[in-house]
Amino acid sequence: MAVGLRLNRLSIEGGAVLHYELDRASVGELSETGAGNRHLGEEDFWGRASLVLGPTRLHAGVVRYAFRGDPAQGGVGPARNTTEVFASLSTTSRYVNPTLEAWWDVERVRGAFLRASFDVPLLGWPFPPYAFVFVQGEMGLNVGQGPNPARPAELANFASRGITHVGLGLGTEVRAGRLSGIGSATLAFGARSQLNVDDATRVDGPGRNRDFVVWLWTGITIVLGGDARNGQ
Repeated sequence: MAVGLRLNRLSIEGGAVLHYELDRASVGELSETGAGNRHLGEEDFWGRASLVLGPTRLHAGVVRYAFRGDPAQGGVGPARNTTEVFASLSTTSRYVNPTLEAWWDVERVRGAFLRASFDVPLLGWPFPPYAFVFVQGEMGLNVGQGPNPARPAELANFASRGITHVGLGLGTEVRAGRLSGIGSATLAFGARSQLNVDDATRVDGPGRNRDFVVWLWTGITIVLGGDARNGQ
């Protein structure tokens, strides 16, 4: 859920993302809520300002993470709540759309994390309903969110400095067009794979590690009101 305001090249947006676990996780499974629980596991509240300069977009904002799990059951509890500020630079072209991001944890870990990503358009269907197929890739780099020898009791997001993961995926967007009296809708789905390099990204539950993971994803975006359009 998000709301925004656009003033020429500048836009200001804010919203919330709620992570709700539909299945009760078993002991040893990776879960935010914890074994046997089925409820809201995480709330992310965010705000962002964006500036468009031709094909280039500049973003800056803040995200607040709040966890609702039970640590005694293997979940993620309020002790891991934190706040991050971020900035990103992205550009669009005919063949590749790269993005560079910098994230700084200002509360719990107090360190930086970098991410580089891209998407490459493969196919576009120019007739309603409009459809687009693209390849996505990304790489994470930890430069300051690992263990701190000066504060050994402090929590860390990663085990060491360096590359954290490398991901590659295939996605599809189908723009359903106008919804009478509501706005416009876009359905997205695809497959993702990730090679986990850092020990922290390999964690797949208590005492379990996984070097490579593959998953399917889907989502729908509904833009409310007038002539709003949804762009990738």
